[in-house]
Amino acid sequence: MTSKNLFFKMVRQDFRKRVWCPILIFITYFLGLEVRLLMTMDKYLKAAGRHSHGEYYYDGFRDAATFVRESFFGRGAAEISVVTCAVALLCGISGFAYLHSRTQLDTYHSLPVSRTQLFWSRYVSGILQFFFPFVIHTLICAGIVAGRGAFSMGTVPALTSYIGLELVIFVTAYAVAVLAVVLTGNIIVSILGTIILFAYSTIIDLLTSLLFDRFFETYITYGNRIDLGLSEKIWCFSPMSMLLRLFSRPDNLTMEAAKKFYKYDTSYVWVMIAAAVIYSLAAYILYRKRASEAAGGSIAFRAAEPVIKTLIVIPFSFFVAVFFGEISPDAASDSWFLFGLIFGFALLCILLEIIFRLDIRGALMHKKQFLFNAACTALLFVVLRYDMTGYDTYVPADAQLQSCAVSIHQLMPLTQDAQVSEFGFHHLGAAEYCMANMELQGNPSVMELARKAAKEQLTCRYFEYYEGIEESPEYVETVSRQEHYRPIAFGYKLLNGKVIYREYYVDIANEDTLRLLADIFADYDYKLGSTPLFNDSWNIAFDAVRCESSFKRADIKLTADMQARLIGTYQKEYTGLALDTVMNVIPAGAIDFVTKSKGGNGYTSYSGKMLVYPQFVETIALLREYGFDMEETLTADDVEMIRVRKNVYSGSSRYVTGSVPYIYMDDEAETDAAEYTDKEQIQQILDSIVSDGLSWQVSGFANYLDRQYYVEVRYDTEDSTYSDYSFIEGKIPDFVKLSKK
Repeated sequence: MTSKNLFFKMVRQDFRKRVWCPILIFITYFLGLEVRLLMTMDKYLKAAGRHSHGEYYYDGFRDAATFVRESFFGRGAAEISVVTCAVALLCGISGFAYLHSRTQLDTYHSLPVSRTQLFWSRYVSGILQFFFPFVIHTLICAGIVAGRGAFSMGTVPALTSYIGLELVIFVTAYAVAVLAVVLTGNIIVSILGTIILFAYSTIIDLLTSLLFDRFFETYITYGNRIDLGLSEKIWCFSPMSMLLRLFSRPDNLTMEAAKKFYKYDTSYVWVMIAAAVIYSLAAYILYRKRASEAAGGSIAFRAAEPVIKTLIVIPFSFFVAVFFGEISPDAASDSWFLFGLIFGFALLCILLEIIFRLDIRGALMHKKQFLFNAACTALLFVVLRYDMTGYDTYVPADAQLQSCAVSIHQLMPLTQDAQVSEFGFHHLGAAEYCMANMELQGNPSVMELARKAAKEQLTCRYFEYYEGIEESPEYVETVSRQEHYRPIAFGYKLLNGKVIYREYYVDIANEDTLRLLADIFADYDYKLGSTPLFNDSWNIAFDAVRCESSFKRADIKLTADMQARLIGTYQKEYTGLALDTVMNVIPAGAIDFVTKSKGGNGYTSYSGKMLVYPQFVETIALLREYGFDMEETLTADDVEMIRVRKNVYSGSSRYVTGSVPYIYMDDEAETDAAEYTDKEQIQQILDSIVSDGLSWQVSGFANYLDRQYYVEVRYDTEDSTYSDYSFIEGKIPDFVKLSKK
């Protein structure tokens, strides 16, 4: 018999011996593919029947063919990939479990076949046990789709790439499972080893984020990126990390990048293929070197034991420490964190010794390694606790810097929502938008402020909120010292392509800090990079402009020329806006460019609420020409009633940063509410209040408003609509005398 025929005979024999495995896989994919497809199709068609008139969208899709192609065979690959990974681990462990039995090893090694043939026949058999059931079920799904009239020519490449992607994911996870079995000597340790190898880099990423967040005051992340100072590709070596990288879209992608990243990162598939090859070859090489005597033990290669212990004990000890630190009465204290670190370290060392020795009497063996791991753990704690790497004080040199992004808290925080495909929207928060789109260069104030903030290390203090804390000397002192602190985030884009994020707290009452902030705010590139509407790469025909003043709201529809004129006028006046105006002047109103939502139900904001200041004379005049008078005032005749209530402070904690405290109205405050219907009193109140929707900007920087009262204005309209307001500091009418009972 030729070696080729012998190879396929061994594959067939393995199929027969493990027939339960493909049967179980067949049932699993029947539930995960056909059943899931039928459920989603029924839901789609049933919803479409209820919306048979006009343009209809379900889950962002206009027709069933697109729904199947882009959802089930597109982004739905993420869901079935979880099943594929579980199947891969099952095939890998069951296929090579014979390595744990000396009897089976003797039988297999007595056969007239080489170890190479034995390994690859088993390896290929495991892949085929997945591949055949999966492809059969996928083709059945295609038949179901065709039978329901939801199949198109575009479905064919989607179906092919779907099968190819899942095969790559399977082989990557499968190779890791085989490697774990080869490294170990019994089934229990193999399962534990498989889980650790499958998710190790994800575990390290998570732990790094938790520790950085605890120990470093300036640590901040955007999207899914963790700033480790190392290449992301190095840390994505475990299949779980690769899957997260493949299917997770970072929040701070630009809109243009989001269009290419909607389903999954196709360029990363090649990384997974390379990883599958490397893991497979590693398993094969170790398989050939593996001694038969390792069967029944805990680990096949004793030289790897101390390395494995170190890689497990240190990170998982810190996980235990984080757990105890978080559940302790004082989360910022180190005492319970240290207790958890010591307890977790000792427990893990003992457990691992018992597992590796397979004997409880081996719990206290290898004292030298115990001391080595203890020293490494203690050193890592000291490095983190006292920032011996200089993480919080690090600011790149000018020679290293390509550009810088800056996001100042509560300073024109504009978000962006935009359609990136026919079936999805992408959201960028204010800070994320700045980090993705802003590139400041040549402004010395940027790095001067960064170095000043890093040097001063102004941080946010945390207090447990309880009755009477306002009288606490420590609380009063901290409030007076920190009432003007504001967080400011920097994104340092280096010449080597790396991006480093830091967040500092700066005192805006400091004259030097205020001067630097004003200079940054005056930078044209700062305003361009923080305002979605000014992004030249997006020429969108907006469906409406939502206008708002202190006492009025309306949507106006403009032609393309009118929109371009309004945007150009606003941009000209906005780019000339000074920081002093933003901090001290109540806006006259706001405009928001919106697009129609899918199905025509309402609008979706694209630009965010953009403030219009009284100094924007040309913009206000143009809006008046287009039908919205932003300077129009409200009179008592337009108001049915005004209700005034006391604000009540609440919450279990407060951050002392000078921001507006969290408030709410409880039932008791409702009973204290006073209602005013007298027209003279109503007019006095109208002259003393400002809309909450417009005052948030200035209230974050100056004590312009009196927040002890909550004002509700009910308009004299058929639907009795109302809006919320606050009193201007020092302008509360004398007749408004409310007190909490």
